[in-house]
Amino acid sequence: MRRLLRRGGRSRISKILAKVRPEDVAVMLRSFTPAEQLAVFEILFKDFSESAGEVLVKLDPEARLAIFEALNPEQVAKMLAAVAVDDAVFLLDSLPSDLEEQVLQIVDIEERFAAVQQRLAYADDTAGRIMDSEFVALPEEVTATEAIARVRQIAHDVDMISYLYVVDEAGRLLGVTPLRQLLLADPERTLGEIMNASLVKVHTDTDQEEVAKLAARYDLLAIPVTDDQGKLVGIVTIDDIVDVFKEEANEDFFKMAGTSENELIYQDRPFRVALIRLPWILFNLVGLLVVGYLVLRFEKTFQLAVMVAFIPVVAGMAGNIGSQTSTIAVRGLATGRLSLGAGRVRRFLWQQLKVGAVLGILGSLVVAGMTTVYGGGSPAAAQEPMLAFVVGLALFITVLLASMIGVLIPVIFQRTGFDPAIASGPLVTTANDLLGITIYFSLAMLFLRILG
Repeated sequence: MRRLLRRGGRSRISKILAKVRPEDVAVMLRSFTPAEQLAVFEILFKDFSESAGEVLVKLDPEARLAIFEALNPEQVAKMLAAVAVDDAVFLLDSLPSDLEEQVLQIVDIEERFAAVQQRLAYADDTAGRIMDSEFVALPEEVTATEAIARVRQIAHDVDMISYLYVVDEAGRLLGVTPLRQLLLADPERTLGEIMNASLVKVHTDTDQEEVAKLAARYDLLAIPVTDDQGKLVGIVTIDDIVDVFKEEANEDFFKMAGTSENELIYQDRPFRVALIRLPWILFNLVGLLVVGYLVLRFEKTFQLAVMVAFIPVVAGMAGNIGSQTSTIAVRGLATGRLSLGAGRVRRFLWQQLKVGAVLGILGSLVVAGMTTVYGGGSPAAAQEPMLAFVVGLALFITVLLASMIGVLIPVIFQRTGFDPAIASGPLVTTANDLLGITIYFSLAMLFLRILG
């Protein structure tokens, strides 16, 4: 492809694109430079406009933004008109707010986007925002034979037919019939007789993460979405459910790192990326300044330079243990394995405290032994036994408390309505740094004062 791009082999590139699935084109474009991506996409858009939108959905955020910025308003409208409504909503949601407003002004004049505008009325990250409005729903008095005939008639208009939904005259959802069950049913039996009335459904305002969890729990290929009146208004299909899991995992990953997925969009704008990272960096900086103040204050009290050598050990161990524990806690909360029931949280906390105790004891023994090596040639050599005891005890207590903090902070965030992923990033690290230094020097004040 690169060779053809350099030689201007447009027709041959077009023939290659005609034989490749949109998903594979998106994967291929990831290894191209931005200029090459744009050149290939222009050929794709001109010759296969119906596939261009599908490719754009699968592209990485920064590549998608670069291509959108290179398209004119008419091209954007044409491309969005060729994709499914849920994909059009996704493409609009993936844009920065200022560019999204410009695109909405463009497509507002297109009659095709009435459904898109209606979908955008739902809150972000809800079932209503990601649902597919193409599904098969029939009255309960329809027979199996009639239902199969109806499915055949509309199959070309619906992307995914795994379930046939049963509704009343007002469109309210009554039950569901898997397609396999429909095919095996007695031809004369009605849908009301063969449907499963105990079905899993969600509201348009249900969080998309909860929708994905329900689909995973019950092994569903699609979940029906109803409105306030119980009417079936859409379904969330398995492809959207997989996308939700990926999106939520990416979001948690970036939050744990103290940044945002928008950083990928603005890779070529270092100042913008710096602004995204700045809040947590400043928070971490303030914490480190407090740590420095504590070190300065205690150093004046002890005048023991050898103690400074163990500050990174105590603070680093606390930060590592806290980050590991909080990451496990956040993942447990996200997957539902760690529910907010008091019993589950207590068991998990006790488990992590036991793990922290084992690590703390082992680490303390190693550090206490190394204290002799560090202090052997120093003026504080006479204080080695007490210093080893202080360092080892401080490390043990710090690791134990770091394990507790790593569990409690995510749980508290979850209970108060905040995303617990935030708790496993710079917040836990900074808190454990402060904790480690405070415990270390407090113990030193308590035990080393007797040595004069």
